[in-house]
Amino acid sequence: MNIRLQAWRILNDPEDARYVWFHRFINTLILLSVGLVVYEVQANPANEELATLRLIDDVVLAIFLVEYLGRLWVVQETYPKSVKLTNFQKLRYWLVGRLKFMLSPWGLVDLVALLPLFPFLRSLRILRLLRLLRSVQFFRFARPVETLFAAFRDNVLLFAVATAYLFGTVTLASIMMFLAEYRINKNISHIGDTLWWSIVTITTVGFGDITPETTGGRVIGAILMFSGMFVVAMFAGVISSTLVGHLLPLRQEQVRMSSLADHIVLVGWNSQVPMTLQEMRREFKNAPNPPKVLVFAYREKPEYLDSDILWVQGDFTKEDQYDKIRLQYARTAVVVADEHKGSTIGARDGVTVLTIFTMRSFVERSGIEREEPLHIVAEILDPENYKHAVIAGADEVIETARVGCSMIAHTAGNPGVGTIVSDLVITSGDNIYASTLPVELMDGDQMDFRALQRRAQDDLGILIIGVEHKGVKSLNPPPTMPVFLSDKIIYMGKMMLR
Repeated sequence: MNIRLQAWRILNDPEDARYVWFHRFINTLILLSVGLVVYEVQANPANEELATLRLIDDVVLAIFLVEYLGRLWVVQETYPKSVKLTNFQKLRYWLVGRLKFMLSPWGLVDLVALLPLFPFLRSLRILRLLRLLRSVQFFRFARPVETLFAAFRDNVLLFAVATAYLFGTVTLASIMMFLAEYRINKNISHIGDTLWWSIVTITTVGFGDITPETTGGRVIGAILMFSGMFVVAMFAGVISSTLVGHLLPLRQEQVRMSSLADHIVLVGWNSQVPMTLQEMRREFKNAPNPPKVLVFAYREKPEYLDSDILWVQGDFTKEDQYDKIRLQYARTAVVVADEHKGSTIGARDGVTVLTIFTMRSFVERSGIEREEPLHIVAEILDPENYKHAVIAGADEVIETARVGCSMIAHTAGNPGVGTIVSDLVITSGDNIYASTLPVELMDGDQMDFRALQRRAQDDLGILIIGVEHKGVKSLNPPPTMPVFLSDKIIYMGKMMLR
């Protein structure tokens, strides 16, 4: 058995059951040590009790040290495979691997937890709470700490220039202040005093424990104060320009970390989407618990969209992107013909079909047991691609161009029909719905269509215009056609039956 590999799994492999128990043990020790600190501050224990508390804390600290050394031991070296290395080169790769771990975000957090090993840093024991962030879901998936470090790493030159200016100004001001005030200012006895004064002054803190007494010292102080304003402005500009681009992706994780469920996902973007969102708002205006609507698109959210519409930016043709919109918990997904993924009708339909395949694959792989399957509605521009969308897994396919053209053609030969259909679909009055057959309308397991239609109109105020039996729809069926309890009905009414 490879002991090092087993140790790595315990420390780093979430799939290993021992990893879970080990981290629970470490988190318990962290909470225990923080509790000891709080008790020591609040209870003011006697010397004997204080010695016992510190002994317990030293034992906890020793366990943290052993864990940290264990993490250093199991770091995986990345030796190049294509060249033969000398022992010195292997040692260098070995050291670089451990140094990278020590300087990594979580490596630094672990190191901070060990600072109380030094007696003069025992006051930092409370910082052990930072280690609990390992167990927070947001920090494991969104990785904000790694994102911040990446922001600094990618803009290291900007920070190097700003830091060099800061340290250069502080050093020069310290030396000049020391030469101007030494043996004159009783508060300045060595260069460390003026260094402290320079740091306090340039950061605009100004404790006032050291003040210049000579004209030269005041001039130096004035220059340093103006330099301080410049330093603050420079660091603010560098940090803001650096972090904005790196922190925006963290906003995309808010949905993944939430408990959002039964929402409607609109995938893709085109010029008709704002109107679609507006119609969705109208559709659910009177619903007691309207579903949340989330747009998942390749572009950034337009400023004119309402704030209550959730927005996640990403590539919807990639399966690994769908976890951040919680697609496995959604009620319905609407795939529109995206205008950013293709310039032609065929290309846009092709992306739609690929997206449907990807969504079905993701939901299937997620392992979430659903009460009802995810309902996917797809927009298709070319009628020839209708079957492709159905084969990909779309439950409903809306041929937007064909429907509009067909309605125009039908209205041309039947004046007034277009207005009727528009009023029926668009207005907030009666509309067309499809739902399961309410049990209270049936006499047993079977009933004639005419009798069912009459009872539905009398009892529920709806007009049944069709029936779906085993996937086959029949509009305006014969009056004597049997309707079964397992069938779905198509009806006109003011709202959908619940």
